[in-house]
Amino acid sequence: MHFPKAGGLSFRHLRMWHAVSASLIVVAAVAFLILLPSDRVRSVPNSPCRPADSARNDTPVTPDLDGDGLVDLVYENADTENFDVVVVPGSEQGPDQDRTTVLTRHDLGVPDHIQTSDEPWQPTIADLDEDGHADLVVSAAASVLWGGPKGPQAGGPHGRVRLPGSGYHTAPVAGDFDGDGHTDLAVFRDSNEERELVVLKGPFKRSGAPARIVEIPSPVHEGATPVLVAGDANDDRATDLALYDSPWDPPLLFTGGARTAGGLSKDPERLPEGENVVFGDFDGDGRQDVAVGRSFVDSYDEEETPHRRGRVSVRYGTEPGKWVTMDGGDFKEGFGTGLAAGDLNGDGCDDLAVQLTKKKETGDARIEVLRGGSEHGLGSKPWRATERSVPGDDGPVDGTLFAVHDWDGDGHAEMALLGGDRWWITDGTDRDEVSFPVAPSTGQGS
Repeated sequence: MHFPKAGGLSFRHLRMWHAVSASLIVVAAVAFLILLPSDRVRSVPNSPCRPADSARNDTPVTPDLDGDGLVDLVYENADTENFDVVVVPGSEQGPDQDRTTVLTRHDLGVPDHIQTSDEPWQPTIADLDEDGHADLVVSAAASVLWGGPKGPQAGGPHGRVRLPGSGYHTAPVAGDFDGDGHTDLAVFRDSNEERELVVLKGPFKRSGAPARIVEIPSPVHEGATPVLVAGDANDDRATDLALYDSPWDPPLLFTGGARTAGGLSKDPERLPEGENVVFGDFDGDGRQDVAVGRSFVDSYDEEETPHRRGRVSVRYGTEPGKWVTMDGGDFKEGFGTGLAAGDLNGDGCDDLAVQLTKKKETGDARIEVLRGGSEHGLGSKPWRATERSVPGDDGPVDGTLFAVHDWDGDGHAEMALLGGDRWWITDGTDRDEVSFPVAPSTGQGS
């Protein structure tokens, strides 16, 4: 989508396969996801979503930098001259824009020569040094701002994760890929000499040194810069890793906990063709499911969209060999352009927010919520549609799907939408919980 400038911050649509500079931010869209054990299994009276016996109930760690139990809105804003991470602290009313902090390139220790992009995306948040506080990992330099009792602070200790060689375009993603209880990082490397998937084993020292580095030959074709997203597709104690969004390769799934140096399976599984992958417990059985979206809309809008509906393919944890496919929207409407999972109605099952976008280089977008908890998981109707717009230089700019979290701590997840110069935090019934401009008004860091 095209995002007009607001308060000096420029947001433009990602051209995923245009050039290296355009692909620098791709992984960061999902980079903060990491799965850890949790004993908080929800059970809602009279809900079809009842947790079954499970090895563990994995849920994505929410971006809570200050450790107050409330989700923070955290995103990278960058272009070739500047690099900021914006933190909007959580509150019982949702993200509190009046307490916004901006961490600058200097605060984060991002070198001036590191090329960054101009899209807002979510950085990696994980406790790398196992001190009990969330750390912030940003940019292709894998700069780390170490956490503390009040979260990572401007002027606080920072460093860089020690990556082998060069050719990195985004921050790594986090997960316990070998199931040993330590947080690892994974990142894709694309240089003239080497193209590979790099796994950095935790725990990490404050110097940025991992316990071990494992380099895996690239599983995708030359020229592809895949998105990495972490989840648990087989209900064990190790994080799995999905790679997707290559025009030449189907999404791939590496199973964690394998008897390999990096903990990931030697041969990845080929998933149904699609442009994005998410994990969520859509049938409420305590196991994570996998959803793959395919809109059929060209990444550049250079090719005519075929006369067909977009689709989402889902594999439930109880039936690992079976895929269920659902069509959505009208013909050429781009159902499946974006996906995000979360329990929007508080019934104990994750719902699936699906974005529809007719043209990826224009500002048209709406989001439909597929309710979890039907007899077969996703698919409960009526689907609830959400759309937000702001005026733009070339016409209205629609809010696009950024993330789904319980932003106000009420037990119901909300969607964060970003369009033009505005954020909307909306509930599952298309009602705004809070809305505010992108440009922060107070509390900026140095």
